[in-house]
Amino acid sequence: MAGPAVGLHRHARPAFGRRWTDRALWDILGKSLGVPVWRLLGGRTAAAMPAYASGGWAGPDKIGEQLLGYIEQGGFRAVKMRVGIIDTDPRHSARRVAAARAALGPECGLMCDAHGTFSVAEAKRFCRLVEDRNLTWLEEPVTADDKAGCAAVRTATDIPTAAGESRVHPARFPRSGDAGIFQPDLAICGGITEAMRISALASAHNLRLAPHLWAGAPAFAAGLHVAAASPAGFIVEYSLGANPLLHDLIEESFPVQDGLIEIPDRPGLGITVREDFLAEHTVK
Repeated sequence: MAGPAVGLHRHARPAFGRRWTDRALWDILGKSLGVPVWRLLGGRTAAAMPAYASGGWAGPDKIGEQLLGYIEQGGFRAVKMRVGIIDTDPRHSARRVAAARAALGPECGLMCDAHGTFSVAEAKRFCRLVEDRNLTWLEEPVTADDKAGCAAVRTATDIPTAAGESRVHPARFPRSGDAGIFQPDLAICGGITEAMRISALASAHNLRLAPHLWAGAPAFAAGLHVAAASPAGFIVEYSLGANPLLHDLIEESFPVQDGLIEIPDRPGLGITVREDFLAEHTVK
């Protein structure tokens, strides 16, 4: 196992920007051996993992209905909504959060994603306004490039903070001290090898791992395998927005039942790309 992992890592070194990813190589290796990728990574921690429904753009009068609709689709026990610039002011974001919590009740997990659009002062203010709403986490309160600002928000609130979807190197995750939950995106961080390095760093620093899984089916499947194989993995994201590359690109599906998503036993990443879908959307 050490041989392939080291080899994949050494060749995943572009000079800048979004990193080359090794997902296809792990898929090929798994399929050639007839085993799922999670087995190549050392095994899975469970046969299924909790998943949270990701969406939540509605205004204060509709956000509760929207999130409850997500729960009905798969029995989700946690949901994520958007806050930040879409609300123009932290007070308006807090009003939507209050409406969401009132509709969901006290037991359902509720995450908020600001997409890095708050200033440090706005993020701190938002946290004060929602500190009694029992948020599971606040994601990317300020831009990911502002490491000091991220750390300032984290230390100013008891609400767990999450970050990492746009970061391209494992070493940038634990040393910044700006989040308690790491969210590597398997299409950005360098793929499975680098995500497992991030997972190891999370475990070593007593932090948690919840991969960012908003991209297409290959990145989603890769993130699912990493989360299942990681001791730090505890929940996965499930997009309920319009996303044909996730829901229509492959022959298989990833059903959620009672808030859990099964970790597939199929070889490789467990996905088969639909050639007709590719042909339909190919630009000649």
